[in-house]
Amino acid sequence: MKFYEFIESLQSLNPNKIIMIKTGAFFNSIGRDAIILEYTLGLKRSCFAKGLCKVGFPVAYVRENLEEIKKRLKDKNLGIIIYDEVKNGRYKFKNKNYDIILELNGDEIEETRKNTDCNECKKNVYGKVTNRYTIRKEDYEKLAKKVEDFLNSIKEILNIKK
Repeated sequence: MKFYEFIESLQSLNPNKIIMIKTGAFFNSIGRDAIILEYTLGLKRSCFAKGLCKVGFPVAYVRENLEEIKKRLKDKNLGIIIYDEVKNGRYKFKNKNYDIILELNGDEIEETRKNTDCNECKKNVYGKVTNRYTIRKEDYEKLAKKVEDFLNSIKEILNIKK
């Protein structure tokens, strides 16, 4: 089972709540939950995997500001469950245990999209066909210019004529 499948299994247990789970240095939401948090809280969406959006809060921020986050979510009337790594958590993924550190009830969730169109997403780092990282056109042009300048400086150093 991949980690996103673990998150999706938690989402299926709680279909009317947004799921956030600790992944590394962030508490992340994926898919439909990421889209909702982007629009309601203004979080920046990016790619978790090809065709799957994510948003997140740094772990340190959540732990230091849990009460403020709770208030903001209550004001938006969002149902949410935040899972953290804990010693004897009820939910296991590989060698880690997770359990709920915050659970709020809220309105029914109407968002049904698992993802928006990745090809139109400005934060999309995945190609249309492959899972390889792509370079945006403007970044490519900057990179090409740097390579050309580097090669010209090498020619000057080595005293190579064109």
